[in-house]
Amino acid sequence: MRTRVRAATTAAVVVGLALTGAGSAQAQGTTVGGSGAEYYLNDTFTGRANIELTYGEPSDQVYVGDWDGNGTDTLMVRRDNTFYARNSATPGAADVTFAYGDPGDTVLVGDWDGNGSDTLAVRRGSTYHVKNTVSTGRADTVFVYGDPGDTVLVGDWDGRGGDTLVVRRGSTYFVKNDLLTGVASNVFVYGDPGDTVLAGRWTTNQAGDTLGVRRGNTYFLRNSLTPGVADTTFAYGEPTDTAFTGDWNGDGKDTLGVRRGRSGPTPPPNPGDDVDCSDFVTQAQAQAWFMLYYPYYGDVARLDANGDGQACEALP
Repeated sequence: MRTRVRAATTAAVVVGLALTGAGSAQAQGTTVGGSGAEYYLNDTFTGRANIELTYGEPSDQVYVGDWDGNGTDTLMVRRDNTFYARNSATPGAADVTFAYGDPGDTVLVGDWDGNGSDTLAVRRGSTYHVKNTVSTGRADTVFVYGDPGDTVLVGDWDGRGGDTLVVRRGSTYFVKNDLLTGVASNVFVYGDPGDTVLAGRWTTNQAGDTLGVRRGNTYFLRNSLTPGVADTTFAYGEPTDTAFTGDWNGDGKDTLGVRRGRSGPTPPPNPGDDVDCSDFVTQAQAQAWFMLYYPYYGDVARLDANGDGQACEALP
């Protein structure tokens, strides 16, 4: 029997921030929408990115998480049911590659066991299959929550460590503080049904993750799940950007990143790791090949052994 989230089990908390959403934003733990392979990350709530990188291909499905448990969030791309995780906010090849679930599955990201590293959960309807390692294999936890059509957000809502789910229905949010089948632990109302919502821990003295809303390229963040106006308001990126959240520098605070498509020529197809230095006669030939693909895919063929930007330096 399917378990439904029931508002009658708890008292509702009303959050008094009514805004009309626009643009695209993604809550922490869900797929980063949009397209493009360019990412602009900001470690503070200012209008200018301090980290710019390219990763993957423009059509990739993208996720954000702390895959190696070092305290910083980075990117992962998905192709069918294979995932390619990068452990630094730099261009380059994946540090971890693994398969999980089926190609059509909806995937969520979270620190499900509270050990400091993010892993995946597969959603099939209202059933969630949680894996506690970034590896191929069977789920470690399976539970049922909400309805198949619900919008789901991920966060550490009670601040006790370990991410759990929130089901969103319009402007009402049903919080679950454990990974067990059952009813909501808390219910609150936030903003308007049409708001674009993202989640994060905006200050180090927050009890847990909270929500923010986006209007155009302006963001309104609230530091607690209580009534009141936004604690932080700032502009970032362009209205057409897809926005997402993460802790890019390991300071314990989530800030913004945006995904943007490249203007200008279409990127060349990813060549993969199909060449090495012996395929080139001169260093100039190797360097030309390297520079053709590096802006889009990093050192995909590993021609730059010492990371100085020069490919196949032993060639004449």
